[in-house]
Amino acid sequence: MAKTLSRTEFGNPVLRMKARSVTQAFLKTPQFKALEKAMLRTMRSADGVGLAAPQIGLPVRIAVMELHPAKKGGRKKGPLTLVNPRIISYSKERKNDWEGCLSCRGIRGLVPRAKDIIVAYTDTSGKKRTEKASGLWARIFQHEIDHLDGTVYVDRMPDMRHLMTTREYKKRILKL
Repeated sequence: MAKTLSRTEFGNPVLRMKARSVTQAFLKTPQFKALEKAMLRTMRSADGVGLAAPQIGLPVRIAVMELHPAKKGGRKKGPLTLVNPRIISYSKERKNDWEGCLSCRGIRGLVPRAKDIIVAYTDTSGKKRTEKASGLWARIFQHEIDHLDGTVYVDRMPDMRHLMTTREYKKRILKL
């Protein structure tokens, strides 16, 4: 069984590094398969929807994503492993929504993101893929690819007055 990995926290320099590309040869190794499984387990154990390699201390262009129906956004998507992803097109239409991060525990922020995007990436078999994503799925892609580029979601916030603790977010925004 794959182990749960330690997550880097906000302030760790690896979160500000531009991650390096992964080779096709690495995708065929047992180390890659073990890393992918461990990343998925780590993301799931933290109740996350995405995890990028820098969030576990590795400055490489790998991320995992998965969306469950119980999460905001509807139907199940993934799990999906992205290798060397890049966004090739953003819609002009933006949407503000609340984000959290597995590396910035205990806080939420209101972040504008493109509503629709087109992403190019390599899948785990080494095949090049292109995917159009909308809504929450597009937001997750953007958030995880930002991590691979050394950007944290708070960098995207135009107004830091919309940064709050998760407890305050649940009380004021979710009204729980």
